[in-house]
Amino acid sequence: MIRQAVSAIFVYEDEIFLIKRQDYMRAFPGYHAFPGGKVDRDESHEPYDIPLLQKYPAPLMRALCREMQEELDFDLEKIVLQGGVEQICEIGIAKTPHFESLRFQSHYFKIVLKQRPDFVTDRQEASWGGWKKVKVLRDEHEQGQVMMVVPTIKVVHEFSRDMGVERIEPFNLVYDTEKEIPFIEPLKGVGYFVVPSNTLPPHKNTNALYLGDPGSPRILVDPSPESELEFEKFCYSLQDKIPDAILITHHHIDHHEYAADLARHFGIPIWSSQKTQERLQQSQDGYLSGIELKTIREGDVLTQWLGKNLLAFELLGHDDGLIGIAPQSMEWFLVGDLIQEQGTVVIKEPEGDMKLYMKSLQRVIDLNPKVIIPSHGIPMGGIFRLEETLKHRLQRESQILELSLQGKNQEEILQTIYHDLDPGLHPLAMQNIRQHLKKLTLENAFSLAGA
Repeated sequence: MIRQAVSAIFVYEDEIFLIKRQDYMRAFPGYHAFPGGKVDRDESHEPYDIPLLQKYPAPLMRALCREMQEELDFDLEKIVLQGGVEQICEIGIAKTPHFESLRFQSHYFKIVLKQRPDFVTDRQEASWGGWKKVKVLRDEHEQGQVMMVVPTIKVVHEFSRDMGVERIEPFNLVYDTEKEIPFIEPLKGVGYFVVPSNTLPPHKNTNALYLGDPGSPRILVDPSPESELEFEKFCYSLQDKIPDAILITHHHIDHHEYAADLARHFGIPIWSSQKTQERLQQSQDGYLSGIELKTIREGDVLTQWLGKNLLAFELLGHDDGLIGIAPQSMEWFLVGDLIQEQGTVVIKEPEGDMKLYMKSLQRVIDLNPKVIIPSHGIPMGGIFRLEETLKHRLQRESQILELSLQGKNQEEILQTIYHDLDPGLHPLAMQNIRQHLKKLTLENAFSLAGA
C-alpha cells in the first residue's frame, strides 16, 4: 500500500529552508531534507476557503499546515491569511521506488514567503534546521558534504539555475524496471546499484557501489545479482558505467554471485583480500578462471573520490576477509556487513569471530565517519547504528553469560532470549549464541564470573 505524504520547500529570495534529520531516525538518518510528513488516514477533507490553499486536495493542504505547525511551530494558514505568502505550487510528486517495503507518494509544495521567518525546529527529528542560499547548498552537495534523496537533489540543482521554476519533471528516481537496476547517488560520487540478491531476510538487495573519479580506476563493489535475468539487467545498466575492476568485500554469496561472470563479460580484474580470494577459489572449480586477480591489503589506495584517496580497511569478524572502504578524511565509510539497516548481523561459522567483530565495530566508531554505508539498506548519517549494534551485542553477551552460569544449554538460551524470533531464523541465532560462548570461553569469562 502506498501512503500519501507532503513536504514544504520554503523559499525566500535566493534561499531555501532545510533540516538535517537526526542520525537515530529510522527513515533517512542524517539526510538533508525538507520538513513534512505523512497525510493521516483521518485527515480532514474539508476544503479551505483561502484561495492559496484551495488549489490542491484538502487532505494534502490540511496535512501540510498541520506538519508545519508540529515540526516548525509555524502557522502556515495564519501567514497565508495575513498575506505573507506569495505563492504555493506543487513542484513535483515523488513515489518511493518499488524495491522499498514502505512506500509513499510524496507531494512537494514550493511556498514562496515575503519575509524570512525564524523557524523553531523539532530537535527530536532534526539535528539542524536553517536557511541556506541555494547555490551554496548546491556547492556543498557537489563537494560531498551533504546527503540527500533524489527529489531534494533535483530541487537544489534546478533552483540554483532558476529560483522561479514551478514544476520539475521528472522528479523522482527514473529507470526502466524491465531492463535496468536502479542507481542511487545520495552522496556525490558515492553511487550504488540496488541489486536484487540471494541475501538473508529482512533484506532483498545488496548494494553494489560504483566509485572512482574520472581518470581514476572505476570500481564496482560486490555485484551480486540473484539470477540470470538480473545479471542481464545489470549488464545493460552498466553500459555507460563500465568499471575498470570489481572489488569483492568478502566471500559470502550475496556479495559476489555472478561477479565472476561480470568480470569475464567486461574483461576486468577482481580485487579482494587474500582470504576472500582463497575462499572463492575453493568454492567451486574454475570459479575465477580466466580472470586477473589482485590482492587488496589494509591501507591500499583503491581509487580517488573527489580528489581524495580511497583506502582499504580490514574489518574482520563477520568474515575473516572483509574489506571496508573509506577516504582518509572519513566523510563516509563502506562497512559491508559490519552492520545492517535492519536486523542483526550473523557471525557465521567457521569464518566468523565475535571478538574480532566487536573489535571492528569499535574501530570504525573510533574513526567517527560522517556517513556509514552498509551493504544492505541505505547510507546512514553518523555512527549511531554502529554504537547501537555494539551495545546490542554486549547486552546479548551478558544475557548468554548469565544464562550459561545458571546451567542453561544452548537450546534453552535460544528459547529464552530469542523467544519472539521467526523459527526459520533460529539456526542463524544459534550461530551467534555459539560465537558469543566461544568468545566468553577464550576470555575466561565463566571462571571470572564464578570467582
